[in-house]
Amino acid sequence: MRLKIAVLIAKFAALLSKRILRRSGETISGRVLLALYPRAITELSKNKKIICVSGTNGKTSTTKALVSIISSISKLGTVATSPSGSNLERGVAAALMQKSDFAVLEVDELHISRVIEEAKPKVVLLLNLTRDQLHRMHEVKRVADRWAKSASAAPGTLFVGDVDDPFVAVALNSAAQSKRISFGGRKHQDGAVCPSCGKYLKWVRNNYKCPCGLTNSNPDEIFEAGSAAFRNATMANVVGKYLGAKLIAVDEKSLERSVDQIHAGVKVNIRLTKNPASWTEALKSVAGDNAVLIVNAREVDGIDTSWLWDISFSGLSGKRVVVCGERALDIAYRLHVEGIEAEITSSFKDAISKFESGASVQVLAAYTAFHELMNS
Repeated sequence: MRLKIAVLIAKFAALLSKRILRRSGETISGRVLLALYPRAITELSKNKKIICVSGTNGKTSTTKALVSIISSISKLGTVATSPSGSNLERGVAAALMQKSDFAVLEVDELHISRVIEEAKPKVVLLLNLTRDQLHRMHEVKRVADRWAKSASAAPGTLFVGDVDDPFVAVALNSAAQSKRISFGGRKHQDGAVCPSCGKYLKWVRNNYKCPCGLTNSNPDEIFEAGSAAFRNATMANVVGKYLGAKLIAVDEKSLERSVDQIHAGVKVNIRLTKNPASWTEALKSVAGDNAVLIVNAREVDGIDTSWLWDISFSGLSGKRVVVCGERALDIAYRLHVEGIEAEITSSFKDAISKFESGASVQVLAAYTAFHELMNS
């Protein structure tokens, strides 16, 4: 009875948030629910099949793909999720308030341990793990250790992940049930040292092995190499197949956080870039001769921007590059060191004004900048 009352109050708080503040109401409903009933995640998970998706990059789009895959088979039942991608405990709690047979939950890398403990998920999909928000995450190994500890304490959960990422492989090795997926191997920016034993990993081309036994050479399934979006789509299908859904063609483009817009007659493709891995992936897609780079350093972006020095910007050589954002000087100097002279502007509007109407521009935007442009 107490839980039902807490849910009703939380839903009423969400309604007020929508009516008065014109917001989604999702975050406030989760906050209110957990304040009134701290064990809400545990209790609301009992009659649902829970699937969690976590990783540094691709959580939101992969979660949406999984929702589509499961929803395509009506006999599997209804699916609840967070429409806004709210991935802390409050977002998880809000999603679980929905009546459904399944709940597909995007969960932050540092918060997945608590959700695994409380929700007892049927499947956890671990996409990747790289440096991000250094002020909050600190070292990648710290997060990997938490993942491994959680995996070892959840014998009833199937852990699915990409073993070409050694930090994901450590968690899969710790799990009683795992599905190890490989895409033929690839180098990892943070993969010099074994996250399990601390010795240097031996890399042969794009594959690694360690004397302690950590390796990507013995996967359960192997697929052809592809982009990050392709890998995430493939792993979503692997989870869907395990749950009884048919394999479906997931549009790779739909898993890329990019949007086409027109600003002052200029055609722009805006892509989310928030850490070395996502920047490296996005820079491969820069076509044409024009690029705008936006770097902020707010809490959700990551206050420490030293990671800019871990990225090769050589692909922008010969292109016209304009920079803006709160850390425009940081990115401009980083480009200067690489021999690329960028124009510095005070805003996105000013950056776009540098190009003639009809021009095509690739925009790589930090997390907060991306969402501001989406809501503008």
